Amino acid sequence: MKYCLKICAAFMFLTFSSYAQKGKEKLTNKQTVLQKDGDKPILVSGIKVIAKAYGDSVVLRWAPTRPWAWNKLNYIGYKIERIDITEKDNAKKEILTALPLKPYSLEKFKASFKPENNNAAIAAQCLYGKNFETNLRKGQAAIEDRASVSDARYSYTLMVADFDANVAAATALRFADKTVKKGNKYIYRVMPAGLATQGTIDTGTVLIINNKTEINNRPEITEGIAFDRLCELHWNRAGNETWSGFYIERSDDGKTFTPLTSLPFISSPPDSSILKEDSSKAKLFSMLQAQHIYMDSLPQNYKNYFYRIKGINAFAELSDYSNMITVSGRDMSPPVAVNILNPKFISDRKIKVLWKKDVIEKDCKGYYVTRAKTINGPYETLNKDLLLPSATEYTDNNAYTHGGSFYIVVAVDTANNISSSTPAMGLVPDNTPPAIPAGLKGRIEKNGLVYLSWDANKEEDVKGYKVYFANAPDHVFTQLTTEPDSLNSFVDSITLKTLTKNIWYKIAAVDDNNNHSEFSAPVKLKKPDIVPPAPPVATNVFINAKSAEMDWIQSSSDDAVSYIVYRKQDNNKLVMAKFKHNPSAQNFHFTDTTVKPNLAYVFTAETIDEDSLHSAESIPVNVKIHKVMERPAINTLKAVYDNKLKMVTLNWQYTDKPDYFFILYRAEGNEAFQTLRSLNKDIMQFNDLKIVPGKTYRYAIRAIYKDEKGNTEMGESVSVEATASN
Repeated sequence: MKYCLKICAAFMFLTFSSYAQKGKEKLTNKQTVLQKDGDKPILVSGIKVIAKAYGDSVVLRWAPTRPWAWNKLNYIGYKIERIDITEKDNAKKEILTALPLKPYSLEKFKASFKPENNNAAIAAQCLYGKNFETNLRKGQAAIEDRASVSDARYSYTLMVADFDANVAAATALRFADKTVKKGNKYIYRVMPAGLATQGTIDTGTVLIINNKTEINNRPEITEGIAFDRLCELHWNRAGNETWSGFYIERSDDGKTFTPLTSLPFISSPPDSSILKEDSSKAKLFSMLQAQHIYMDSLPQNYKNYFYRIKGINAFAELSDYSNMITVSGRDMSPPVAVNILNPKFISDRKIKVLWKKDVIEKDCKGYYVTRAKTINGPYETLNKDLLLPSATEYTDNNAYTHGGSFYIVVAVDTANNISSSTPAMGLVPDNTPPAIPAGLKGRIEKNGLVYLSWDANKEEDVKGYKVYFANAPDHVFTQLTTEPDSLNSFVDSITLKTLTKNIWYKIAAVDDNNNHSEFSAPVKLKKPDIVPPAPPVATNVFINAKSAEMDWIQSSSDDAVSYIVYRKQDNNKLVMAKFKHNPSAQNFHFTDTTVKPNLAYVFTAETIDEDSLHSAESIPVNVKIHKVMERPAINTLKAVYDNKLKMVTLNWQYTDKPDYFFILYRAEGNEAFQTLRSLNKDIMQFNDLKIVPGKTYRYAIRAIYKDEKGNTEMGESVSVEATASN
C-alpha cells in the first residue's frame, strides 16, 4: 500500500509537467505513419536507438517511436543483436539477449526499488497502474480518452527512463553490453522479439566504436533576470541538446545549495501551431525556441541568491555544475498614483497644480510635477528637487500662454518605482488675437482650381486659418473653411461659366483660444476665360473689278482685343489683315486689292479676346470679281479743320445722271481707310465732329452706282491736321 501511494503521488506531480504535453523527443520520432494493405490500414513504427561507449562496456538506450508499439513491445519483448565489424571481411554476429528483454513485473519493481524512488514509482504506475483509466467518457469519447492515457503512459515512461539508469533497465529501454573489446567497431540492432500483430515495427540500428568515453559539456546559465521577489534563469538550447532535463539549485551564501525540484526540470520547445491561434505570443515563442527559461520565487528582495544547474542525459549521467549566477530581487511595485485636481490660474503666467493622496506609503519618497503642451506629451519635469511625500500642491510660474498646459504628478518610492496621475489641463487666459495674415496671393487654373498661399503667422498658438471669398469686393465674404486649417495654403474649386470675371479672397488667423485676427487684405483673382468671343459680322460689301471692300461690325464681347480677316480661294486660306479692337468705333473697314477678275473668294473673320481665345469664324462673305469698267474718280474733295469748333468740314463737287450715292472714308495717320459715312447724291458737304486734336486725318470719297456699269474709283485722298489748342 505504501508503494502504491508513492506511485500515485509521484504521478500527480508529473501531470503538471510540460513533458507530458510534448512527449519524448530525444529517442522518438512522433510522426504518424500509415500504410495500406488493400483496404486495411497497417500501423508502422520504428525503434530509435542511441549508444555510448565507456571502454569496458557499451550502453544502449532506445525507445519505440509510437505509443502503440511501446505497448506491444512490453508484451513481446526486445531482441538485441550485435555485429562486430572491426575486421572488414570477418563480421561476427551475436544475439545478446538469450530471452526477450521485457519490463520488470510489478513485484520485481517493488523488490528492486525503494518506495521513495519517484522515477521507479512513475514507471510502475505507467506499466501497471489502473488509476489512469478513471473518469473516462463514454462511447467514441472513451476511445479518445484511452488513446490519451496510452500516450501519457508512454511519455512518462520514456522520461523517467532518462533520469534513472536502473529504471531504464527495468522498463526494458536500456542494455549494457559488457562483453565488448576496447577499440572495436560494433553495429547494434534492437528489434521485436516476436511478431507484432496489427502493425509493423522496424528494427533500430546504431553504429559505435568502443573508444574513450565522450565528455559531456556542462550547461551554462546565460542570464539571470530579477523582478519583485521573482527571478528568471535563462540558458541556451543550442549546445545543450544532449540533456534530457536539468537539476536547479539555489543558495543563500554561494556555498550551500539546495535543489529546487525533486525531479529534473524539463523545458520542451514550444509548439509552432500556437502562433496560428494567437500571434501575440510570437515574442515569447521566439524566446522559448532559443532558450530554456526557469522561474523561481524569491523569499525576499534585496538579498543575493546564487543559482547553478546541472544536466542529466538519456543515460542518466549528470553533468558538472554550471557557472554560478547571482540574482537579487527588488521592489517593483509602484506607489499609488495621486488624484490630481483641476489646476487653478493665479495671475500672469502662474498656475497652481493641486492633488491629493489617500494613502501615503512608507516607502513613498515624493513627487515630480511634469508639464506638456499636449495631453500626449512630451512632458518636462518642472521641479529639480523631489517634493516631500506630504506635498499637495505646486505652483508653475511659467505656464504656456498659448494654448493649455497639461500637468501630470509623478509619485516616486524609495526603489524609484513611479506611478503617474491622469493628465489635467490649466489655462492662462488669452484674449490677444493673432497678427493679420500677410502675403496672400493665388492663381486660378483653367480647370477651375484656385490655389491660394500666404505667409505663415509667427505666433506659436496659431491653430490655423479661415478662408473667405466674394464675387465683388463690396459683397459680404462667405467662409469656405468649416474649421481653421493649419496649412498656410488652400485649394478652392469654382465654376468658370459665370458672368463675373473676377473673384476676391481674404483670410483670418485663429489661435488656440479661438481669438480671430482681422481680415487680411483681399486678393483679386481673374477667372480664366473659357468662353470664346462672338465673331464680327460683315456689312456694306462692295465689289469692283480691282477690289473687294467690306465693313465688319465689331464683336459684341467685352473682352475683344483684335480681329483677323481671312480669304479662302479653292483650298487655300490666307490671313489678309489684322485689326485692333476699337471700343469707340462700331465697325472696321477692310479692302482687298489683290483680287483677280472672274475668280470666286470667301471672306471670313474671327475675334481674339484677352485670353487669346478665338471665336468661331464669322458668316462667310462670298465674292466673285467681274471685270467691269469703273467710272472716273472724284478728285474734288477738300477738307478744312475748324480749330474753334474742333471739326473737319468736307466739300466736293460731282454730278451724274444715273442713280448713285456717296461713301466717305477716313483714316487716322497711316492706318487703313474705314467707312465714315454714306450720303445721298444731292449732299455735297459733311462735318466730321469725331476729331481728336493733335492727330492727322486722311479722307477719300467715291460714288456707288446702282447700275452694272461700275462705281467710281477711290479718289485721291486729302489730308488735314487737327492742330491742338495752345
